[in-house]
Amino acid sequence: MSKIVLAGINSQYVHLNLAVRYLKKYVEANSDLKIEIYETNINNQVFNIIKDIYELNPDKIIFSTYIWNKEYVVEIVRELKKVLPNVEIILGGPEVSYKWEKFMANMPEVDALLLGEGEKVILNFLTKKDKKALGVVYRENGEIIFNGIEPIIENLDIVPFPYEDWELEDRTKIFYYESSRGCPFSCSYCLSSIDKTVRYYSLDRMKKDLKRFLDSPIKLLKFVDRTFNLKKERYMEIWKFLLENYREGITFHFEINANIFDDETLDFLEKVPKGYFQFEIGVQSINPETMVAIKRNNILDKLAYNVRRISRNIHLHLDLIAGLPYETYDIFKDSFNYVYNLKPEMIQLGFLKLLKGTQMYDEVEKYNYKYYSKPPYEVFSNKFISFGELVKLKNLEKMLDYYYNSEKFSYTCDFVIKNNFDSAFTFFEKIADYYDKKGYLKISHKEVALFNILYDFYVENNLKDLDIFVEFLKYDYLALGKPGSYPEWLKSNKDSELHNQLIKDSEFKSVREGHKNSELEEFKYNIFTNKREDINIFFNYKTKKHEIIFK
Repeated sequence: MSKIVLAGINSQYVHLNLAVRYLKKYVEANSDLKIEIYETNINNQVFNIIKDIYELNPDKIIFSTYIWNKEYVVEIVRELKKVLPNVEIILGGPEVSYKWEKFMANMPEVDALLLGEGEKVILNFLTKKDKKALGVVYRENGEIIFNGIEPIIENLDIVPFPYEDWELEDRTKIFYYESSRGCPFSCSYCLSSIDKTVRYYSLDRMKKDLKRFLDSPIKLLKFVDRTFNLKKERYMEIWKFLLENYREGITFHFEINANIFDDETLDFLEKVPKGYFQFEIGVQSINPETMVAIKRNNILDKLAYNVRRISRNIHLHLDLIAGLPYETYDIFKDSFNYVYNLKPEMIQLGFLKLLKGTQMYDEVEKYNYKYYSKPPYEVFSNKFISFGELVKLKNLEKMLDYYYNSEKFSYTCDFVIKNNFDSAFTFFEKIADYYDKKGYLKISHKEVALFNILYDFYVENNLKDLDIFVEFLKYDYLALGKPGSYPEWLKSNKDSELHNQLIKDSEFKSVREGHKNSELEEFKYNIFTNKREDINIFFNYKTKKHEIIFK
């Protein structure tokens, strides 16, 4: 029996490749074949991967190919064929499913491609004696032959649960799961818009699978459904099941359309324990012309209302895409400020990628798109925004990660914007320009350096109420954890006697443990009430609760 290896090359170490697991389980459930998974990430050196695969000595190796690993896979395949000339190399995934004729012509090292939904295609490819399986592209007598598309699986319950029991013991990895395939929407930039049919796993199957995750110690399960909340009766039953079987320490991540929640759903979501659910909401743009062009309709008032209702106990990621049609640099500011004012935990600022097979890819000339010719096919410019302006947004994205998405400057960031700038966008734009002029964008920074640079930015721009700003900055700095050292701008003033008493009144085992896990600091300004008054704040790093002690 030949040795078959499925290779999943992820973007990060913490990710698990869902696709290769589904393929392995489906083949093994429907044949006598055994498949081995080889999994790594793009941060691993190519030589190491070639060495690993060489030592596995496969007869067939099948790579799962995506936008984040295509160039990497191509390099591996070309070098691998030199050391394993007789290995049969097969590629599947979205990055080889379009323009496959050109890909095969340019890659003589590849023996076959598997196109479309993979389970039935790979099973037939591996079990049929001839190469006539649907979904397969192969070489024969110098010709490249495609057998046509394999019909999609209508009953998804025939696809086995993807994970092994021992895998579910890993607390360090991000696990992925699907409750449906396909998407009914037609967003012009998205590959999911190609498959308009939405198919679902049965609710009974779903509950069995979810119980396995709930009974395990895993910490994060991300649903890969393009829009999870399509059918209210269905998604509400799943959410109720999760609530009835609540387990502390696990988070379920869903991509949702927040426009379509009604008050009944919002009322239910208010009962979900904090941190149990995490929502990713694709806003992308609030510009009417842009929304029409990309076939996406945001009902802005309703979206804002719904987001504010669910933001109290559900961790929110709101997405924006720069480089969309009709969105100039100035118009993008409005989209950014709209999302910022909704105060999600994270704003994900992405940049348009022109993916083969999407409507947007076919509109390159219409909007005069210039874009990177290799993955990830990110745009350089279009009729509405220049390369220089997109570079500015790239710089701004880095500041957004430093000073907002990190959640390390929660109080300071709001104070700086409200008291010195006309909008959040203006602040992030200005501090990005500051970093650029100082040469700070080209180097990495330790945590304390981000505080120091923000202080220097404030001083050098002569922004108002410096003394109050320092109180906000001091709070955010001390809230992070027991400081090993104090920056020059943080003038510490402690009441040691009061600190010792507070430690004794707390649940620390000893005064020594208390000092190790707490801090007391005097403030001349109450950042919570915005009043000038003398207070002490007791930072308890063990409970992560920080208590105001009035003088």
